[in-house]
Amino acid sequence: MRIVTVLLLLTACIGLAAPAALAAPERTAIYMTVAGPLEVVRDGAASTVLLGGRVIHQATGAALTAQSYMSVGDVADGYDAVLIRHGVGNAECPITYDLVAVGKDKAYAVIPNINRCSRLLNINVDGDRLMLVTEKQNGRNEIIEYNDKQRRHGDAKP
Repeated sequence: MRIVTVLLLLTACIGLAAPAALAAPERTAIYMTVAGPLEVVRDGAASTVLLGGRVIHQATGAALTAQSYMSVGDVADGYDAVLIRHGVGNAECPITYDLVAVGKDKAYAVIPNINRCSRLLNINVDGDRLMLVTEKQNGRNEIIEYNDKQRRHGDAKP
């Protein structure tokens, strides 16, 4: 009788734990960009950014969270940018952001740790330039400018 009870309890525990272990990846954000759908997907301890179903950025152990989405520049020749929060930070580096820029030509650039541990205050668009206004740990403001040259030339990936 005791063995039957133990087996029933064990079967119940396995039955309850199995769905959690087999949980499907969670789509935490999706944006319709000029290059197609950009998705942020969390699967356990790993996070992935997909562009049109292709993996373009990954992080293990730190959740990626879409923070802001911007369309920048002229409609015919501009680009879309998504600011991705990387984890939750710590005392030395409160928060870091990765920038993902995509164009109509489906070329993309991922700029990791764009804010250098600074706190994000504001995001501005001026023509084809994206400007991140941040506050450094010493209290001084800094403007980080992205002008899409990385995506259009050197570091772009088709």
